[in-house]
Amino acid sequence: MCVVTEINQLIDKYQSESDDDEKAIIIFTDFQFLDDKNKWDFLLHLIEQSETYDLVKVNVYKIIEIADLTDLNIIGIKNRILEALKIETDEMVRQYGFISLSSNFSGFPDVIEFSINTVENKEEDLDVRHCAFNVLTKSKDLLKIENLRERLLQIKDFEKYVIKFFELREKSIH
Repeated sequence: MCVVTEINQLIDKYQSESDDDEKAIIIFTDFQFLDDKNKWDFLLHLIEQSETYDLVKVNVYKIIEIADLTDLNIIGIKNRILEALKIETDEMVRQYGFISLSSNFSGFPDVIEFSINTVENKEEDLDVRHCAFNVLTKSKDLLKIENLRERLLQIKDFEKYVIKFFELREKSIH
């Protein structure tokens, strides 16, 4: 006997929908609060595919941003997000990708390095660079961020944000 689970029904609903905007709505409304760990393989696969509609990817990143990833393979999820962002070409999707990293992943060394490299990249869209900088400001790895102070201060267009960030951080410590 074949048991159809809720996750399977939702995946079928998504895959049978032909309208991309409707697919994006399905992702956000049906998958956001679905309490099934199996949803992550499906959602992460969507952001990894170049042919996935941009708004679908944005909605997956919105779900990741607020997700409780307790009891999940957070390193595996992080690695898949980073790989997806490395090949992503759409600026809006990249912005939301970085936003999704700021909550659950900003303490990982590879996320910090990827973020600072993005901020330093003058060819990158400025809004994407700001979202990557936000990942750094949310990091709980205070020592690593402190060690990056001089490097951050050298980034053109970000000096005032970096100065303000470290000033605010100093005030909160004292």
